[in-house]
Amino acid sequence: MKKYSHRSFALVLSGGGGRALAHAGVLKALEHYGLYPSAIVGVSMGAIVGASYALNPAWYFALANMDTKAFPRPVGPSRRGLLDRVRTLLVYERALLEMFTGWGIGEHALQAGMTLLKDLTRDGTLEKGRIPVAVIATDLYSGQRVIFREGEAARAIYASAALPGVLPPLPMEGQLLADGSYIDDAPVDIARDFGAEVVIAVDTSQNRNPSIITNGIQAMLRATEICHHQHAQMRFEEADLVIRPDYPVAIDILDFSQKRACVVIGILSIRRQIDRLRSMLTPRITA
Repeated sequence: MKKYSHRSFALVLSGGGGRALAHAGVLKALEHYGLYPSAIVGVSMGAIVGASYALNPAWYFALANMDTKAFPRPVGPSRRGLLDRVRTLLVYERALLEMFTGWGIGEHALQAGMTLLKDLTRDGTLEKGRIPVAVIATDLYSGQRVIFREGEAARAIYASAALPGVLPPLPMEGQLLADGSYIDDAPVDIARDFGAEVVIAVDTSQNRNPSIITNGIQAMLRATEICHHQHAQMRFEEADLVIRPDYPVAIDILDFSQKRACVVIGILSIRRQIDRLRSMLTPRITA
């Protein structure tokens, strides 16, 4: 579709695992309406989508059809019967054992994951993207935010998406890098550094009340989720506009079985906000 003249805007694409494939739908819908970001700041899955958009001409097809069969599956049953509870306990036991003896349940998928990230980004570097991209990771040693603006894109986005307890963190120059969502799921300040007139953030989080909490692991995970959600919401408030895709059901961070549905949900989220977006991005006329 035709590209219209509009104010420059930077996108902040947050984490969210499988849910965050809604970012691909957001970008597709923005382009459909002739709105093109001048820069992207990505965190975790948002980093994967953002870097793919900047570096891969076939980014939409690649993301919507990416092979996730090797990825770890969500822990926990979909029902609450006795057999499901026993299976859940066995899964938790295995997950804990793999975290104590290795890096987690997704360690076996590391090579397949890196191959996928290289394919998504055409094995390019961040500085070669068609628009500037920044990628956020967490240094587990210092507890500081790490920002990638150049260098091998696949390594940067892997570091940003390396969920502790699931994927091995990335050692780099004395740092141990893991999922950027832990330090900052909405780095609006980095987006403003690109000089865009407007910053739009996309929040793919879900803070639904859990249907059941019956053990210490579930309680610990829920407590961590609450803490993370509250911190992220304060950061999102710094954006000029926050797009929040409306998921009709709860989708686990490790659930990629509904990736195409999440893309569609992202498209719909832009359709609902298109009038506000156009108003916000209309060029200002000065006397």
